[in-house]
Amino acid sequence: MAKILLVDDETSLLHSMELRLARAQHECRCAETIAEARLLLDAHEPDLLVADIRLPDGNGLDLVREIRKQGRTFPVVVLTAFGSIPNAVSAMRDGADDYIEKPIDLDQLSFIVERNLETQRLRGRIELYERIKPEPGRGEKIIGQSPLAIRALELARKAANPGVTIASELPPVLLTGETGTGKDLLARHIHAIGPLRDEPLVHIDCASLPRELIESELFGHERGAFTDAKSTKRGLLEIASGGTVFLNELGDVPLELQSKLLTALERKVIRHVGGTRDLSVNVRIIAATNADLKARVREKRFREDLYYRLNVFMIELPPLRRRGDDVFLLADHFITALAKKYHRPHAQLSVAAREALLTYHWPGNVRELRHVLERAILLTEKMIHPEHLGLTGVTTAAPGQAGPSVPGQDPSGSRLPDNMTLPEMESRLIEQVMQKANGNVSKAARMLGISRGALRRRLQASGTPFDDDSRTGVDPTQ
Repeated sequence: MAKILLVDDETSLLHSMELRLARAQHECRCAETIAEARLLLDAHEPDLLVADIRLPDGNGLDLVREIRKQGRTFPVVVLTAFGSIPNAVSAMRDGADDYIEKPIDLDQLSFIVERNLETQRLRGRIELYERIKPEPGRGEKIIGQSPLAIRALELARKAANPGVTIASELPPVLLTGETGTGKDLLARHIHAIGPLRDEPLVHIDCASLPRELIESELFGHERGAFTDAKSTKRGLLEIASGGTVFLNELGDVPLELQSKLLTALERKVIRHVGGTRDLSVNVRIIAATNADLKARVREKRFREDLYYRLNVFMIELPPLRRRGDDVFLLADHFITALAKKYHRPHAQLSVAAREALLTYHWPGNVRELRHVLERAILLTEKMIHPEHLGLTGVTTAAPGQAGPSVPGQDPSGSRLPDNMTLPEMESRLIEQVMQKANGNVSKAARMLGISRGALRRRLQASGTPFDDDSRTGVDPTQ
């Protein structure tokens, strides 16, 4: 569906064109004079203009020249009298994209309109690839069988297909979690399994762009808006029409730009830097951040209304240290991929190395795991031992033997922060045991030597998610 402005002083022809294009689900606005057309152009930027050359208050070619001088790039189709080829040639020279001879064949009109809209769409794709390489609309395998990973994937599936197919009507998605947990991967997954899978996915890293560049990239700018603005530039929210824009590290977007982003989400319009016209946008927004947005809202560093608008569908990605045996699934996947990349043998993890992977805290999460294993693959060809992993604070004792005692280190090999309190140490121990029990409360309680109810109370008090196997009245580990 496109927004089309029709300009002709023949009321019956205007009505016929409107009916014919409305059948193709296009939204048409009509004007009979250049003055009326100018008013509609200022109020509603169209996706395409169809205008007669001869109008009561002037020449339609003057309107075409005016539009192009303003930097507007939407397609223009002119209507010209039968046999008036010089007029058509002049129109094309002045910026028209196509022409139709009168009397109008409505089927021909529909064909020419669709052809020019498709050409404009392809131009937008080319512009996207020239400015920023869009992410391909193909899914990547997401690995994980822990309860927390399965819960995140289920939420992603629901967010991807809520029942509507128009990009701007799809609810925004907010992905939260520590750095390295795979927010960008989940964003690509949501795009790939949703209705926009054949449209572009544009990744914008808000943390790596200066403030003025973020504004220009997202919203575009008019010629002369600032020193280097030598021509009009469309924003990515404008030219990614029909697709998905992934705003990574949204928490770093300056406060003054957040109101413009809210307008794009609420009203589905944007305005170029230095511009005065509202431009329609038709994109889905997926945002991600490792910042605590609630805290930033309290500190007045993030708009509260934007937070709630984005929080329609929030998915929190769990840290690797809370995903239990998922670390082994991910490790096997990375070892296979890296061995192939470097043409190395498929090395195996020793028992001690697997224990080190399970007990390490993983501050860099999955990203850190991949880099650790890349190093190990380059150091050995057969068996990966803890010393190949290079994990700080992990013991390297042989299987079945206790490792040396290291000050500031707990028995599992994870380094403890200085001045850790007893309740904090208890919380860390419970977290590690829950990992080994794969989130199963009954099994973890037996490993800790306390009752299931006592463990459940501690988990609830700390806000730690867990499988409530107590509802069945049966210990599922038996």
